[in-house]
Amino acid sequence: MQNKSTFEALTYVDASPDITALRNAYDQTVNELEAYFDLCRTSYDDRRNWWPGKSRDHRKHGADAFPWEGASDTESHVIDERITRLVSLFMSSLNRSNIRAYPVESSDIARAEIVSSFLKWMVTSGYIPRYKREMELGANYLLERGMLITYVGWHTEDRQFLQKLTLEQIAEMDPNIFGAVQSGENDDELVFMLQNIFDGVTDKRAKKALKDLRKFGEAELPTVRRQIDAPEIKTLAPDGDFFFPAYVTDPQRAPYCFWKTYYTAQELENKVATAGWDADFVDYIIEHYRGVNIDGIEREQEGRRSTSLTDNAYEADELIEIVYAYQRLVDPEDGSEGIYCTVFHKDYGGENNEAPAYAKRELLNGYEDYPVVVTKLSEDSKRLYDTTTVPDILRGIQNQVKVERDSRIDRNSLSTLPPILHPVGQAPSDWGPGRMIPYRRKGDLDFAPVPPAPVGSIEIEQTLEGLADRLVGLDEDSQISSVRKQFLVDKFLQHNAEVMRMAYRCFQRFGPDEVFFRVTGIPDPQVMDRGDPDSNFDITINYDVLNTDPKSQEVKLAQMTQLIQLDRNGRIDVDKLLSVLASSIDPILADAVLTPVEDAQQQVVKDVTDDLTKIYAGIEMPARASGGQIAMQVLEQYGQQPDIQQKLQEDEAFAGRLQKYAGQYQFQMQQMQNAEIGRIGTTPAQMGEVGTQDMGQY
Repeated sequence: MQNKSTFEALTYVDASPDITALRNAYDQTVNELEAYFDLCRTSYDDRRNWWPGKSRDHRKHGADAFPWEGASDTESHVIDERITRLVSLFMSSLNRSNIRAYPVESSDIARAEIVSSFLKWMVTSGYIPRYKREMELGANYLLERGMLITYVGWHTEDRQFLQKLTLEQIAEMDPNIFGAVQSGENDDELVFMLQNIFDGVTDKRAKKALKDLRKFGEAELPTVRRQIDAPEIKTLAPDGDFFFPAYVTDPQRAPYCFWKTYYTAQELENKVATAGWDADFVDYIIEHYRGVNIDGIEREQEGRRSTSLTDNAYEADELIEIVYAYQRLVDPEDGSEGIYCTVFHKDYGGENNEAPAYAKRELLNGYEDYPVVVTKLSEDSKRLYDTTTVPDILRGIQNQVKVERDSRIDRNSLSTLPPILHPVGQAPSDWGPGRMIPYRRKGDLDFAPVPPAPVGSIEIEQTLEGLADRLVGLDEDSQISSVRKQFLVDKFLQHNAEVMRMAYRCFQRFGPDEVFFRVTGIPDPQVMDRGDPDSNFDITINYDVLNTDPKSQEVKLAQMTQLIQLDRNGRIDVDKLLSVLASSIDPILADAVLTPVEDAQQQVVKDVTDDLTKIYAGIEMPARASGGQIAMQVLEQYGQQPDIQQKLQEDEAFAGRLQKYAGQYQFQMQQMQNAEIGRIGTTPAQMGEVGTQDMGQY
């Protein structure tokens, strides 16, 4: 039980964090999650077919081999095959899904469309680094380990790299340096000048650079060559990277949580320069705590029951373990809450004051929740870590399939090479195909009877495989399986939607204006409004798993077409329906080929107006390939102009050109109408109604 001081350290804001309390809380959390870690270890091993005594030749060896030395010990990939298929389905759904932002308030309606386009760009352009790869990893974690945790933050970093620069190149940056270096005087002032040009240059490096410039005419100096200013999204292993207290039901209500990660010494040194980490802490940790067991990077492996084929453990001497502690702390003065982040090492608490006990502690400005999105595979228990996994569901089936396969292989082995019956003490000296057996009396040698072939073994295996498909929603012939499959896809896409919502809020707080301006194309900076980060958009990512079925797509298209014929009051927006149907077929292609309705209409009006100008001037023009209804409206208005009516009466050639042009549009629309009649068996309600009746006057 926590004492009062520990309770206060984990509850209230103080001038500095209590690292001892955080270390104890971290150790307690990891220990209490051992049952969940064991579930993950078992699931991990079952998916990869790891078990004690497994050999490379898939045969049983040793004293415990049963039923005999060299008996079959095959792999059964029931679990891995279905997880892989579901991951493929998840990623295909994400790639083909439609991302939309919906306004919470009426004032956000106009901006919602801009936000939707920007979100699509963030995912497809690479602005969020490795987004699809992180989500693929997350899909595997969700299915294999029953939980998906995604970190969402903002990454700002200026990576400095040494670059060899000549004196002339440096003089281009500051002309005063050239003469000062050659004079050999005012070194202190020159050091100051170099530090103004090159951020982070120490006095020692600056003095060495001056020496090299005078001697060789060139020197090594740090320059910023890689700038990062973008959202950061990482999938975190629930059994090795990120931990909540074992009792948690709602992750965002937890008093604290921990993110364990690994850095190289170079990366830690860069954190000092770019993230404000304490230099003494970093130096001490690099010197005393460098090196981790690579077998424990992804998961806590202590007590693992199975072994790999190599059974080796490698030490990663270059890596240093670092822990981020996130705390929801209360200010005792006014009761206000804040999310605080403390960076420390789990094995160092500042003993003997050799170095500070932590690298950095900061308030996550603007954050109301922890910067993670958490999704469980099954909501069959309130506790976060009471979850199931696909390997847990399919373990028994996979083992039984293995038994059936092993039994058939072992029976075939007996049939091919049955045991030999022989008199006691008179065993054949040699045995095998093509071998010579010493002659004995008839009846001395015989083959032992071979067990009959297992009846229905293959059918049993096929039944088990079908049962495995039904349990995870991969049975193509079952409506219930389709519902299950859609349920899993929706869960994954809802997780992605929440990730995108948090990523956009991060961009609202920290993103550069020029990026938003460039992507949205808003010409006026005065109206370039990204919205208030404290007001939300409802982000949705939708995909119908039946869209992968061409027959289902065809049925839906036919049904929607029929609905249009029943719409006598114009309740169905045909243009919006076109966008939805096109997006359901292929959202990326839809974005490429579909233009906004207003833009499309304006373009048709412009094209037809240009054609009419040429027709008036004596040039015969053909009708455009689309936009017939809008074109007929333009033609109707054009023909009602007094000067045009007069010219039609006076100029037969002009009237002929115009009538031919209008007739082509009429023919185009009539063809579309005939096609629809042939398809649905009735006249479309809204086809060819506008502006065709008056064209005969031409």
